[in-house]
Amino acid sequence: MSLQRSVLVVDAGGHPLEPVAQRLRLLGIPALRAKTGGEARAALADPRAAIGAVLIPPDPPTLDLQKALRALSRTPDGVVLSLLVSGPRPDAAGRARLRDAGAELALWEPLDDHALRFQVNRALARGRFDATPRRALRVPTHWPVEVRMGARARPAHVYSVSTRGAFLATSGPALRRSLVHVTLPLADDRGERLKLACEVVATNVPGNLRRRNLPLGMGVRFLGLGPNAERTLQHYTDERSLDLTV
Repeated sequence: MSLQRSVLVVDAGGHPLEPVAQRLRLLGIPALRAKTGGEARAALADPRAAIGAVLIPPDPPTLDLQKALRALSRTPDGVVLSLLVSGPRPDAAGRARLRDAGAELALWEPLDDHALRFQVNRALARGRFDATPRRALRVPTHWPVEVRMGARARPAHVYSVSTRGAFLATSGPALRRSLVHVTLPLADDRGERLKLACEVVATNVPGNLRRRNLPLGMGVRFLGLGPNAERTLQHYTDERSLDLTV
């Protein structure tokens, strides 16, 4: 049985990252904190740590940022790891410096748990799955919504959304193939909120088959999405995606 991969949290900048490490652990994601470059290198070299991604502050204390991040983004056996930058959003010059040094994914504050889980999943998935692009860009959200199933209604949060569907975090998901309705907090070009019919295509519930990298809930596919709604969702996902990259 393979080890669950961990996130190496390099807590060495002016912005403390221990609170983020604690939030990762509460989400069920192993997080190992390193306060120095030596501790980080030791963790990367230890197979028991099973490091799968590295989280760094926006201001790593180093004179040669490119060299420092290159060392953090590779294990001794040559496996390339994704670098996530977490903390206050730097100015354009600061972000360019991080990009040029190899940082890719961003977790700018304020940070909700859905974005944290989503971005860490992206980082941990690097190199593990086929690089075939998704049919639609998917981004994390934290929208409170009401899911209607016939005459019943339940509260939920939208964990992620694309132009094709969404994942709704809820403790009471509907059965697969059920028809549900949800109104998203987005307005189309006519000023109307997106009221969408959806088919439940997957569920994540407690038990042996639960996917630990997702919240409890259900994946839904949008039905009969009109051009106005699709344009609105495309615009939102494009803009949101920019916030998630360095």
